Amino acid sequence: MENPATLITALRDKIRRHERLYYVESNPEISDGEFDRLLEQLQSLEKAHPELITPDSPTQRIGEALTSFNSIKHRVPMLSIENSYSESDISEWVVRLEKLLNRSIFPVVAELKIDGVSGSFNYCDGLLVSGATRGNGIEGDLVTENIRTIKSLPLKIKTTFDIDVRGEIYTPRSRLEELNRIRINDGEEPFKNCRNLTSGTIKSLDPSVVAQRGLQVMVYGIAQARELGFKSHSETLSFLAEQGFKLNHAWALCQNISEIASFIDDISKKRANFDFDIDGVVIKIDNLTLQEESGTTSKAPRWAIAYKYPQERAVSKLLNVEWQIGRSQLTPVAHLEPVELGGTTVSRASLHNLDQIKEKDIRIGDQVLVEKAGYIIPYIVEALPAQRSGNEIPIEPPTHCPACNERIVVVSAADEETATVVRCKNPFCHGVIARRITHFITQLEIENFGPQLIDRLIENGVVSSVEGILTLEVGQLANLERMGEKSATKIIAGIKAASQKPLGRLISALGIANVGTVVSDKIAAWFNHSFSAFITANLTELIKIEGIKEKVAQSIVDFFANPLNIPLIETLKTWWVGPTKEELGKLRAGNQLDGKAFVVTGEAVLPRRQIEDLIKSYGGTVKSSVSAKTSYLLIGSQEGDNFVSTKKNKAEQHKVPVINEHELFDILGLKIENTKNQG
Repeated sequence: MENPATLITALRDKIRRHERLYYVESNPEISDGEFDRLLEQLQSLEKAHPELITPDSPTQRIGEALTSFNSIKHRVPMLSIENSYSESDISEWVVRLEKLLNRSIFPVVAELKIDGVSGSFNYCDGLLVSGATRGNGIEGDLVTENIRTIKSLPLKIKTTFDIDVRGEIYTPRSRLEELNRIRINDGEEPFKNCRNLTSGTIKSLDPSVVAQRGLQVMVYGIAQARELGFKSHSETLSFLAEQGFKLNHAWALCQNISEIASFIDDISKKRANFDFDIDGVVIKIDNLTLQEESGTTSKAPRWAIAYKYPQERAVSKLLNVEWQIGRSQLTPVAHLEPVELGGTTVSRASLHNLDQIKEKDIRIGDQVLVEKAGYIIPYIVEALPAQRSGNEIPIEPPTHCPACNERIVVVSAADEETATVVRCKNPFCHGVIARRITHFITQLEIENFGPQLIDRLIENGVVSSVEGILTLEVGQLANLERMGEKSATKIIAGIKAASQKPLGRLISALGIANVGTVVSDKIAAWFNHSFSAFITANLTELIKIEGIKEKVAQSIVDFFANPLNIPLIETLKTWWVGPTKEELGKLRAGNQLDGKAFVVTGEAVLPRRQIEDLIKSYGGTVKSSVSAKTSYLLIGSQEGDNFVSTKKNKAEQHKVPVINEHELFDILGLKIENTKNQG
């Protein structure tokens, strides 16, 4: 057999190459399934040989959750860039600089100004060491664990230079749309735009959440470029591309102001088609020596200027407000007189929620200013009260549900802790039921089962609840108008196939308040993928799960205590069979300790570091002190730690189970002498 180290090295190189092709060059050579199989193969080998795991491995992108961020001082300050809004502003900048330097500043580099979050990424000896936000320009937040999850940012590069690579962290528009579809299906308010989502995500304390969001990075320079011998900014960009970084896909060397203006105009015509937001173009002197001679002001470098595009906005008349029924609330949607905005005709726009309607004093009949948030989702920025005729009507929530005509309940922001929400409390409302079924089907990926079919099933009295779709028969579907037996058979097969989905998917499909896909996967791993263990869990046990706070745990307990949910739970007990034994084995093998927090102390048969690595390789986390959230205190069978008694007392105080390394190995089904091979 080939040496495991050789196999692992070859697999890592192969995976890195495909990551670069997919995330950096947008030119994949293999399918997502083939890539996942390569990653699974590497994970399996590393699990068998934990001593061969290295920080730059593609399997090591997602780390442990944090409690806070440390600050770090930038070795080279990250200054802001002076803004300009016209060609004359740029001309003045050129004249000013050439007078200062007493020579021409051309050529200059013109590149896209990505609308995201600036970051600094330190590499040393070829490895990604740390990542930080810009902060105030002098120091920023150390967000290394979150940065590592970004797959367009390499964990390993060829050069051994100690460099700070500068770039912009952003969310692709396509990813924002995908995430918002899920949030809308979940009855949650969609993210407003890419930049806000990026900013909130990069400051998350849970790297697994960051990984789910799909952030990307485009780099634009090296802080120490001149000191390392680079002569020009364009040379630096070429070097970064060779190292495997993702760059602005559009940049140009300009020889005069006319070429700068042409670049700005060309990008203006194309930017609506980009899969990322830009708010302008940055112009920089290409010659690094001239950059240094230009110097900086207290806030910005003199050698660069940003041209800012005007926001895409339009004025339209608000004709009406429709209250759409979601899974848990009604949301307001504005109907507008059609208006051209960003290359498309807009006739509907988001009003977000009742609080924002009141705060902005938006009324039916108003002339309103409409903007595309992140160039994607139209929303009303503000009303234009100066143009009112006096016939405008204040917007009020409906008194009765548009689907079932039952009375509506308005829950205040104080009770919701976020915003005032409008709800239909009728559990048998057709609109609410349709949204819940849609959510269930979407999460379990049941094919050929769209919203129109759901509406027809409800209208014809075939189903009246989520559990109703689980017991459907071919004949019931085939009897529907425009539904043949062949199509009906496919749908029933899809429902049956969904019964074998992992428990995490099923939990997410239940539509429990505050429980999304990431939380669902954590819960599934904690209960060892057992549905019966999950549905009988109490508040105390749920709070022990890493990342599960009391509000989320209470939502789960309330869901199972609600009599209206009992028929669904009882149906799921017999309908859901879960993955095959082989697939379940893979899930449990890789995440057997997922969600479990360990504190390790005392002298054991094996070195403590090896025990800690073993816990991590099976999905567990290792903490330094015992708390109520600790799953196990592991005390070595050859006790010798001065702090053993203190930790043991804390464990007893918090009722934390105490085990030794032999009991841990029993849990994992391992033998101590084989751990080096089975890790």
